[in-house]
Amino acid sequence: MLIGTSKYTYLASLPAVENNLTTLGGLLQRSDLWGLPAEHCTIVHNPTTVDAMMDPLWQAREEAKDTLIVYFAGHGLMHSVESDLYLTLVDSHKDRMYSAVAYDTVRNELRASRAQRKIVILDCCYSGLALGLMGAEDGTERVANNARVTGTYLMTATAENKTALGGLDTYTAFTGELIHLISTGIPEQPEFLELDTIFQHARESLRDKGLPIPQKRESHFAARLTLVRNRAHKSQQRITTKEFYGVIEGIRPGTIFESRRALHDAGVHRPLQAGICGTAERGGAESIVVSGGYKDDEDYGDVIIYTGHGGRDPNTGVQVKDQSADDSGNAALIKSIMTGLPVRVVRGAGGDKEFSPPAGYSYDGIFTVADYWTKRSVDGPIVLQFRLEQIDDGTPKKAGALHLSRKLSPGHREEVAPGVYTDRLLAAELKQVYDHACQVCGTALEVPGGLRIAATVHIRGREQPHLGPDSKDNMLCLCPNHRDLFRYGAITIEDDYSIIDRTDGETIGKLVLKHDVDRDYLRYHREHHALGPNGSAEGQMQL
Repeated sequence: MLIGTSKYTYLASLPAVENNLTTLGGLLQRSDLWGLPAEHCTIVHNPTTVDAMMDPLWQAREEAKDTLIVYFAGHGLMHSVESDLYLTLVDSHKDRMYSAVAYDTVRNELRASRAQRKIVILDCCYSGLALGLMGAEDGTERVANNARVTGTYLMTATAENKTALGGLDTYTAFTGELIHLISTGIPEQPEFLELDTIFQHARESLRDKGLPIPQKRESHFAARLTLVRNRAHKSQQRITTKEFYGVIEGIRPGTIFESRRALHDAGVHRPLQAGICGTAERGGAESIVVSGGYKDDEDYGDVIIYTGHGGRDPNTGVQVKDQSADDSGNAALIKSIMTGLPVRVVRGAGGDKEFSPPAGYSYDGIFTVADYWTKRSVDGPIVLQFRLEQIDDGTPKKAGALHLSRKLSPGHREEVAPGVYTDRLLAAELKQVYDHACQVCGTALEVPGGLRIAATVHIRGREQPHLGPDSKDNMLCLCPNHRDLFRYGAITIEDDYSIIDRTDGETIGKLVLKHDVDRDYLRYHREHHALGPNGSAEGQMQL
């Protein structure tokens, strides 16, 4: 439970508090540190009422069974008569103690919690002075004594902004030390860091810098509680370069990361700049970042139309050159279609507002690369685009903004993409027309018992953004081999039904025709899926 107030009506603002909340929340959720599930990490930023602060705390103390962490950063007020601590809200006033939340109210909720371990971190000023000023050390001691809860490890500090280069506020002094120790680790310490170890190192560092000295209280051996893995321990000192596909243990969809560095550290998306991680040689793409860098991207929640890499002017964001299938990132995504390996998807704040986080980056689960094609970008040059469909891994998903068709009886309809269904009867009828033989090579695959196997494919895809019709004149009957070659643009069909091998441009035969095929759909397929011999969007694919 992370609570912080950074904006005030009557007190000085504390912009560093917002950074405290974001970074601490991200660190606690990192699988290599603790791996706290996102749904168990509640952040309350700038509460305006007592209910806004206390209702989430009540919910947290009801749900916590093992460990309950309560963190507060902001101004703290000291009652002039009772010397009690008050935690401030946005509209708190130093002369109106009723406008803040008495710590006694928080302490009573902690006492009622059934959690076996309780950790309280209070990063606030106790004297009620303005930003940057500190209460006397004896006042801090007094508050620390009053704030104790049985079975709890309590850390207290006097808030003071620590200024980064360029005059930008980063973290408050005490929380900044905690963040540094948690994210980098403590050399010569065990693999798992105990609370007291972290506190003592923070205390000594602040003392050396001439900053306020934090206080702590603990009972029932709470000081020995382990909080996070030690990043400086030899078991953690490794460079993660090996490819890794699929979900990462402890990181659930919806987890927010403040930066590309945080994504890298967690292993969610390793490159610090590139939007595609992975290579074709190693099996395909591991992860992608969708952040609005390419104008042709389209986001529908559980379906993403992702524009490939390359050809964009980094200064203007304008597409100035055709993209190439030989680009390592694009080749990796194409290979992902073939291998079927899942791709982790991260959305950045610059992407579609309906599905992207307001700030930072959101890990949004695993997707499969279902298809790719070429198109002319809004800026003119040719780009490659990939259709990614979210995989049902049992976790909640972001609802799609577009539903292409209604779900009908499974006996008559088959789902070919999220929300897209085709008539099974049409496919069966077309296969019977050709006696299950391929229209390209004439091969009919037969298994014991006389059963024949064939595949049908829509020439112009049914799914977004192609939106081709579910009709026989938009379908072919092919063997599995030529179906995949057709889907990936390795073969195309001309208006005279000549079949072209795109790897060398040679004609390999004529399409066998026993039903009407609309040439417009063949042209659409050539325009969007053909890869010719020059390695560009009209080029040869080398995988």
